[in-house]
Amino acid sequence: MKLFSRRLVQLLIVLAMALLYVGSRIKIVELGYEVSRLRSEISETKRENALLKSKVAHARSTERLAEWAERLGMTTPAANRVLFLNE
Repeated sequence: MKLFSRRLVQLLIVLAMALLYVGSRIKIVELGYEVSRLRSEISETKRENALLKSKVAHARSTERLAEWAERLGMTTPAANRVLFLNE
């Protein structure tokens, strides 16, 4: 009976260690998938950021501003209509 109890305890210890090992491996795989997903998200965000920077640069360009001004009916003022202020 004593031998049986000792073997049972040993078996339970081995089983617990095996479960801990398997559990840690599962967690490592889950974290690997999470890292992969986050890398993809970072890559997509970088592409989106580059596109937005391009759009901002285009919107700030003087040609684009001139187009907007023309659509709004603005024209270049005559020389006698420009006032310069000194500080």
